Amino acid sequence: MAKLLKSLYIAQATSSAVAFLPKFSILTPLRMTSSSRIAAILESPSAERNKGPIYDMALGPKVFPTLMENNDDNKIRVLELAAGCGVHSTYFVSRALAEGMNIEWHPSDPDPEARLSIDARVEKDSLVDSVRTANGWILGKAGGTACNDGHRDKGDAGANNNGIGGVEADYSQYHNYFDLVTNINMIHISPWEATIGLMECAGKTLRKGGILLCYGPYKKGGTAVESNLAFDRSLRSRDSRWGVRNLEDVIDAAKKEGLTLDSYIEMPSNNLTVLFRKETSTN
Repeated sequence: MAKLLKSLYIAQATSSAVAFLPKFSILTPLRMTSSSRIAAILESPSAERNKGPIYDMALGPKVFPTLMENNDDNKIRVLELAAGCGVHSTYFVSRALAEGMNIEWHPSDPDPEARLSIDARVEKDSLVDSVRTANGWILGKAGGTACNDGHRDKGDAGANNNGIGGVEADYSQYHNYFDLVTNINMIHISPWEATIGLMECAGKTLRKGGILLCYGPYKKGGTAVESNLAFDRSLRSRDSRWGVRNLEDVIDAAKKEGLTLDSYIEMPSNNLTVLFRKETSTN
C-alpha cells in the first residue's frame, strides 16, 4: 500500500538543473486507510522538542500578529519549505485555528516519504480544509529537507529526491502570494545551494512585507558556543556540504533576493529564530 501511495503522489522530476519550483496543481488529495496512515507517519524528536518554543516565542506573539495587521482578507497564507515529516505543519496549524485564525498552509518537501508522512498527519488530525497536499518543491540544485534532522540518521533524505522543479512560468501564479514562509532546521543540514534556493523562492513568493522565518543553529562572526561548534564538526564529517552557517552569510543571501533582516530571537538549545521581511519596494 505504501508503494501505491508513493506512486500516486510522486511527480516526475524536470530535467532543468537550475529550476527549483513546481506547480501545485498536479497533486491531489488521497484518502488513506487507518493502517496505511499509521504506516506512513514518520517521527522527528527534534521537531517535537522545538515546535512549542517556535510557536510560543515567535509565531504566536510576533509573526502572526504582525501579519494580521496588514491583512486585507483576514487569511494568512503560509509556505513551509523543507517541512520534514509534518510535525510542525499540524502543530502550528492546530494552534492557529484554536486561536481563531483563518490559515492556508502549504507544506513542501522534496523527500517522497516526508510528503506521505505530512499528508497522513494532516488527515489524522482532520486539518485537510486548512492544509494543502504536500508538494515536492526542490530548493536549488540539490534540494533540502528537514528529514535529515529527524527520522534518518544516515542523512540521506532527499539525496534521490522525487520532487519536481519548473521554470518561472510554472509558479508565476504564486508570486507575491504568501504572507509567511517558514524553514526550520534545513540550512545547516543541506548544501549551501539549498539556502540560495530558499532565498530565491521566498523572494519571489512572499508578498511585499511578508516574513521569512528561519530556525536553527548559527555562527556569528565565524564562531559559536562550543556545543554548536562540535555540532558543526559532526555535520561536516557526515557531509562536507553541510555545516552550521554564519548568520552574516545567510543575511547576505537573503538580501540579494529583496529580504532584509527584521530581528532574531534567542531560542532554547542555542538556536535562533531569524526573521526576514520582504522589502516593500521589491517587484
